Amino acid sequence: MKATTARLQAAIFALFFFSFAGESEAGGLIECNNCVSPKSVALQSGSGLTVIIDFEKAQLTAFDVEYDREMRKWRALPTPVPSQIQMAFLRIVESVSGVSDQPSHALPNAGGGAMVPLHPDNPGNSNRMRFPESYKSSDAFEIVSSATMRTRLGQYLALEIAGANTSNPAWNSFALSIQQFSLNWASIKGGGSVNIVITWRDGSKTLYRITPDNVAEAKYQKGESRDGTGNKVPDETIADPVTALSYAGQYYFRHDGDVDKWARSAQMYGVPVQRGSSSRISCSWDGRTVYCQQY
Repeated sequence: MKATTARLQAAIFALFFFSFAGESEAGGLIECNNCVSPKSVALQSGSGLTVIIDFEKAQLTAFDVEYDREMRKWRALPTPVPSQIQMAFLRIVESVSGVSDQPSHALPNAGGGAMVPLHPDNPGNSNRMRFPESYKSSDAFEIVSSATMRTRLGQYLALEIAGANTSNPAWNSFALSIQQFSLNWASIKGGGSVNIVITWRDGSKTLYRITPDNVAEAKYQKGESRDGTGNKVPDETIADPVTALSYAGQYYFRHDGDVDKWARSAQMYGVPVQRGSSSRISCSWDGRTVYCQQY
């Protein structure tokens, strides 16, 4: 976790370093749509690593720009873009062009934008993303119960989703800048977010979202967690008068222990739960407070 925190701090610093200088240029990141000659554009950027971003062609092109003193001219040397950064870029571009085949129904309020399904064991290495070891045995209830866990997981996910996990600090810096630039572009097209649906080993689900206002941390989406049966997992929304009504109704729990976890989570947010011995809970709303009874 310390290594992840260090990478995160470096990435956040890079966001300031690569802050947008204008509509189409952000330090070493330059937008050139339907670009005829990315190399010529890179030569105008000054020395260092330069990435040309072409949304129309869905293409990232990178160059190391340097001044050749012997020849007395600038040179732009092609350099490969790390595959995880390419994948992060294409994920966003494809999400607004209708190409993405990711399911959009994983959670009821996943919203627009790119969809990334995650599982602690990543069956078949389907998305080539590393799930943090310390979270593999967690579930939706544990994430709801700990603000620290929610935040740290969100920070880790942001770096992983952006591809800011290479061995090259310069590329890690560019990864978050590209993510922010791409999400800003996608927001104009009706996207502008990356929705991360985690399905835990017990079948419970947690939803995180990355938006252009903070690409360094995926944000936990309140009221969208589900247990392995599909029941809403109580979080702070159960105590909010605006959203509490959505918890009224009947709950049935298939998995051993889930009814106890559900009751503890509700009680943690101030909702009284009258305990019983069954695997069912009934909740009502009196206009101010949710009351629940196990029966």
